[in-house]
Amino acid sequence: MAEFDQLCMNCMAPMNGKSVCPVCGHSAEEPQSVNALPYRTLLQNRYMVGKVKSCNSEGITYIGYDTILRTPIELREFFPATLCSRVSPVELRANNGSEVTYDECLSSFLSFSREIAHFRQLPAVPQLYDIFEENNTAYTVAERVESITLRYFVERSGGTVAWNAARQLFMPVLSALSTLHSAGINHLGISPETLIIGKDGRMKLSGFSIPAARVAGREIPADLYPGCAAPEQYDGNQSVGEAADVYAFTACLFFALTGILPQAAPKRLEDPRLLLPSTLLRSIPPHVVGAMANGLQVSAQRRTGTFEKLRAELSASPTVTIETASLHAVPPTYPAQSSPQDDKKGSMPPFMWGLISCVCCLIVLAVVGVIWLSASNGTQVVSSEPEDVSSLSSQEESSQLSSVLSEDPNMIDVPNLVGSKYEEVASQIESNENYQILSAANKQFSDTVPEGYIISQTPEAGEGAKMKKGTAIVVVVSQGPAIRALPEVAGLDLVAASTAVTDAGFIPTKIEEYSDTVPKGLVIGYQNVKPGDTMAYGSQVVLIVSKGKELPYMASAGE
Repeated sequence: MAEFDQLCMNCMAPMNGKSVCPVCGHSAEEPQSVNALPYRTLLQNRYMVGKVKSCNSEGITYIGYDTILRTPIELREFFPATLCSRVSPVELRANNGSEVTYDECLSSFLSFSREIAHFRQLPAVPQLYDIFEENNTAYTVAERVESITLRYFVERSGGTVAWNAARQLFMPVLSALSTLHSAGINHLGISPETLIIGKDGRMKLSGFSIPAARVAGREIPADLYPGCAAPEQYDGNQSVGEAADVYAFTACLFFALTGILPQAAPKRLEDPRLLLPSTLLRSIPPHVVGAMANGLQVSAQRRTGTFEKLRAELSASPTVTIETASLHAVPPTYPAQSSPQDDKKGSMPPFMWGLISCVCCLIVLAVVGVIWLSASNGTQVVSSEPEDVSSLSSQEESSQLSSVLSEDPNMIDVPNLVGSKYEEVASQIESNENYQILSAANKQFSDTVPEGYIISQTPEAGEGAKMKKGTAIVVVVSQGPAIRALPEVAGLDLVAASTAVTDAGFIPTKIEEYSDTVPKGLVIGYQNVKPGDTMAYGSQVVLIVSKGKELPYMASAGE
């Protein structure tokens, strides 16, 4: 392993004999964090441990290096410090009296990690490609994503992000979360630190931890991010589910658009209002303001409960918003409710429509002015707040704001993308001013639709279906069949074989055996299965790698 001794423990770039990394500036003299695995610890005779990246009550995340694939990775070690201790530089042991709890949490860590690994097809979730037990604990190996946090991105962007830019970042993550929750997987730690943005400009969701680490009153201390953790996460007696992740996701969107986080949930239970500078409120589309108000309700029962509903609220065109508002019995003082425009559109002359549009614009300004000066339920904004701060405190108020939107005359037919190849459609969209396509974060298995082709879209196409020009169309792309055939790997080197297995949708691991016929370093075949056998997407397969011929003196020594 001498060839890896000169790698920087922070970025895994060659140090070239220098004491300070020429790439990241990390000093070779900087010590490892207390209680962490020593630098260059080798796990599974393959994964080298680097610098600690982050830690919480569940465990420690390291920057690492895959010595087989020769690429940086992210290593996660299960290490609940309140339940166990290191009894050697690498081995853990449960504390006296905590053995049962430690084993239960370890089992939860393994099962939760395996569930996440099955969703390697989601671009908005870093790929998890190995899970193993060693040193009386467990580890996961994930792709290393060169990225910055959402918090740093917002700060670097001047303190806020425009809605059009935020939409491109957040909607693919929303789709991924919807897919995860459909399988019963909660994140419960979404925050400006766990949302990361890669060099390609796309946002991913990192920082997965077992539920016990994200709810108060459980087996280990709760790792709760103030302003993002939902109120029910602070109460161990309440059920916690998708609505909690909706709260955190919406809080992060709120942060991106305004530069501030909501107050921590315990404080919002006393005063649920969301205070916004009026200058920012003017720049955010009203239907987005309404969606955020609904997603940040302190009551889980009143809050937007699913990501699909949140997606609909964030993607609502003015026409759809008006129709929705009318179903919620908005007070008649807002004209948009009492004007069935579609029915009268053919009977009024064009100049009347222009006049109505002007009147509606004046009403919008008047309503926004009222909102700036008043809080929810007709109460005055607290005098200690600046005069240009507005309060968004109820679903009713956001519905009123949405209801006054006039119909946008710049409507187009919804294009039918179902059955098209996603890559082809995406490559042509840059020159299309009529609509956008969100990244294919939400994929589904299909035995009938070829891999890479669009299965469905939102909004749906159809006779008479309209949408506002510039609307983002969310497409679901086929992942191909859920059951796949194993590729031929015999005779390939480990890197090529691992790539072939990964491309086919499986997770490769390896063992080594002596062989009289296969040269050292080449793959003999699979363990217990053979090429052409079918397995579920995401299944782990074992590659048998040749150690070359077993020399006679080795056999004698073994006897």
